[in-house]
Amino acid sequence: MNEFAGYAHPIRGGWWAMTRFARDSKPKPILGDGGAPIVFQDELSATKAVLTHTLAYFNGNLVCSGEIAGTSIRDVKRAAAEKHFKPREERAA
Repeated sequence: MNEFAGYAHPIRGGWWAMTRFARDSKPKPILGDGGAPIVFQDELSATKAVLTHTLAYFNGNLVCSGEIAGTSIRDVKRAAAEKHFKPREERAA
């Protein structure tokens, strides 16, 4: 159930970095900008990407949405909450 996993998976032409978080039912490859899985040249590079990605998840620096990339989940939630407390004129702008 609340299982986490991370490993390098061999594919033709390289390696995928696979991660599974508690919210997922199965492992998924780390995706690039276009939404396609990133292909790593060797197993070590893929494993390092898994480690970096997993630590970012646990430390709260990983976001699931492309439109909020570059900020933290906390900042996005705060901005959404503050919209409810601004005067109507500011919300419309």
